[in-house]
Amino acid sequence: MLVYGVVFQADVPEFPVVVSRLCFFLFFAAAIVFSAGLVNADENLTIVESDASYCDEFPETPCDAILGTRPKRCRPLQSRIPAMIGDFFGGANVGARGGSTMDRLFVFADDLDAPAVLPPGNSVLSISEPGPVGIFDTSLISVQQAQAILRAGGTLPGGTLAGTIADNAVLTTTNTISQIQAQLASTPQGYDIILLQTPSGTYAAAVDGVFQSRNNITGTTVYNSASSGAMLQGGVDTLNGGEDLDAYYFYDYVINLDTSIADAANGGVGALKIAEGGSVLPQDRVYFRYSYFDEVSYGSQGDGLSRFTPGFERTFMNGLLSVEMRLPFATDAATHSTANGTSISNSSDAEFGNLTLYLKALLLSGDNYAFSGGLGLAMPTTDDVTMNLSNGNSLLRVENDSVQIQPFLGGLYMPGDRWFAQGFTQFSFATDNNTVYLNPDGNGLQRAGSFSDTDYFFFDIAIGCFAYRNDNAKCLTAIIPTFELHQTSSLNNPGVVSSGNLQVGNFSGSTSITSAVVGTTFELNQQSQLTAGYAVPLTNNDRQFDGAFRIQYSRTLR
Repeated sequence: MLVYGVVFQADVPEFPVVVSRLCFFLFFAAAIVFSAGLVNADENLTIVESDASYCDEFPETPCDAILGTRPKRCRPLQSRIPAMIGDFFGGANVGARGGSTMDRLFVFADDLDAPAVLPPGNSVLSISEPGPVGIFDTSLISVQQAQAILRAGGTLPGGTLAGTIADNAVLTTTNTISQIQAQLASTPQGYDIILLQTPSGTYAAAVDGVFQSRNNITGTTVYNSASSGAMLQGGVDTLNGGEDLDAYYFYDYVINLDTSIADAANGGVGALKIAEGGSVLPQDRVYFRYSYFDEVSYGSQGDGLSRFTPGFERTFMNGLLSVEMRLPFATDAATHSTANGTSISNSSDAEFGNLTLYLKALLLSGDNYAFSGGLGLAMPTTDDVTMNLSNGNSLLRVENDSVQIQPFLGGLYMPGDRWFAQGFTQFSFATDNNTVYLNPDGNGLQRAGSFSDTDYFFFDIAIGCFAYRNDNAKCLTAIIPTFELHQTSSLNNPGVVSSGNLQVGNFSGSTSITSAVVGTTFELNQQSQLTAGYAVPLTNNDRQFDGAFRIQYSRTLR
């Protein structure tokens, strides 16, 4: 059986990739070692405390040219803690399996004469007569349909000769002659269906050649034993010798699937959670984040994902509340795929993800701690997940119908003026089911059912320090390395939707993903932060990427 899909290989990365990853880890490791005091700090990297009047009078500098210059303002140290970097989560491990019948042909071996003297009753009946045998394109789809038409006194639909088999017309029954005779005697009507064995391989080879000539896609020719069989001509209801039999052989051209597809809840762009670029404290800021995820777990083999996330956060009620909006988009999301029978390719069009809104409230704060909480809403703005065949036929579509409700709690702790810890706990709940359409028989998409998005629990924590801080510097006011751990756990399993032999759903069961992130933030004039980080999964099971590079620019508005 020809099965195609995404195959992951443990290939050694190219040399430039290895060098770049090594450089990132060396850079972050050096920053962390430096922050712990294991490397002698240069005299210019001592902490210089803020002088409020000095900061207010500090002149504009060309340090931050991205959004222009403005007078530097002294900010509380807690508010200067950088937003979390975050890992990557693509959503549920959804897959497509089974087969879709794209074409069907009918082989008709008629007027096969049973011997005048039948073999012993415990023998099967075998008949072979000179060929060739015709291969037909017809609306008749099974011997059962032919039986119903003939018993009703109708005429079988005509067919177009699509090819011939240069072999004898053959018939070999599955049951013995005695069993067939008992079957015929047990029913009052004629045209009983006699089960047949699979004909010789020359039949399948000839039919496969016709399939390939009339379908511009690579599939597998399969003998459909359930739809095939023989009947006695004229509705004769006895088998005593000398009767004529017609053999009905049906063959299917099947596209077999065993592949991962993008989660419809995120459309191949990936899910967003509060810990991806989120801050514990309500803030006034705008930001833009770029992420490159290597070897994502869906789409074509070896594909990476480039995602861009612009967003803003605005406070109100004297900084006690804030509202944040994010609109991610990707240039190479695996939302729309095309199958050619041997492989899958993804469209390279830009795709918007789910518009995500967060309402955050400062719940409790002190000199060295703060707690916040809120609610996120991920709106179903991304495209439905689709897969088409290379001949243009639709194979599947999973609609993105569900709003994700994401309550969260955040906290930070900063015992002094250097080290800090922060983190989030968050849930994600689906509000509706996603409708699934499948094409199991080549007759177009049919509604097969629906399943709910998976519910999740996220736990994210970060530890960092102000390795360098000079509040009175004209440009670089702080260097802040961080280390993060992220845990994602599913709370339920959405199940599987089936139609015919084609299935779509979560075949892997529960999800548990642990990732680590190292990064460094460069603070510019206390108004802007430039953060770079690298994420790696720590677990092999359920891993959705091999590595992720992330860079974010954030600008404070107050």
